[in-house]
Amino acid sequence: MDHKRIEWLFLIVFLLIDIYLGIEILRSPVNLSGSNTPTRSVASIRSEMKSDNIDLPNQISNMPASGYYLATKNRDFLSDKTDALTNVEARYSKNDNTLYATPKISFFLSKNPKEIVEQLNDFKNNSKNVPYGKKFKYEPDMSSDDNYVFVQSSDYGDIYTNSAQLTINVKNHQIMNYTETYMGTASPVRELQSTISAWRAVRAMYTNRELTNNSRLMRIKLGYSKLTEVRGSTILLPTWLVWIENKTTKNITLKRVNAYTAQMLQLSAYNVEK
Repeated sequence: MDHKRIEWLFLIVFLLIDIYLGIEILRSPVNLSGSNTPTRSVASIRSEMKSDNIDLPNQISNMPASGYYLATKNRDFLSDKTDALTNVEARYSKNDNTLYATPKISFFLSKNPKEIVEQLNDFKNNSKNVPYGKKFKYEPDMSSDDNYVFVQSSDYGDIYTNSAQLTINVKNHQIMNYTETYMGTASPVRELQSTISAWRAVRAMYTNRELTNNSRLMRIKLGYSKLTEVRGSTILLPTWLVWIENKTTKNITLKRVNAYTAQMLQLSAYNVEK
């Protein structure tokens, strides 16, 4: 296939992506002015949440943020990396596009939590242990004492999807094994756009009864989640990620709000048992 033909194919793919995203925006416009939203004050909504035994951080920004639609190429980035992993026994599964690996020698960890994370960072950053390890960053609110989760980072923000995650399993202060998925480099497919504020995302969750009674909002941040797949590419969109703790069970659930439309992203909850 000659070079010009490849260029034309890429152009067609990105035009299709652009058309698709344009339709999505027209179908679900974002009203940043708030003219069609309830006029209740922040204080009154906080008061309602308090009566429902919902705890919130003292400060949640009411200012709009910004983000891109991103795209990654769908391909097996990890399938040809097993031979380079000389410190681990590794196999790649095409069924779920996941790399499974077990250390050949014992990797013992400190009993100090901060030192454990530092040691795990050193482990993953070694290309003989983990491919693309430096592309992942530790996510404490998705981790437990036995499972340390790292999410794929990009130049535009962190990616929160099962297709871009490294999980290192630990037992008795020793690395037992890990699983890894990787999406490759993410690139913008549209210009930078304004998003709703963190507070509006929380308010939308409360209105849609996604913030249950007797819960605590632990953390909220802007990241990227999977929207859809188009012509061999995965489209990611800015998402308000909200970690909610059940006060009784202490379990933490990660829920997501579309940062352009304030709609909940369904079937995307992530539970962490502490």
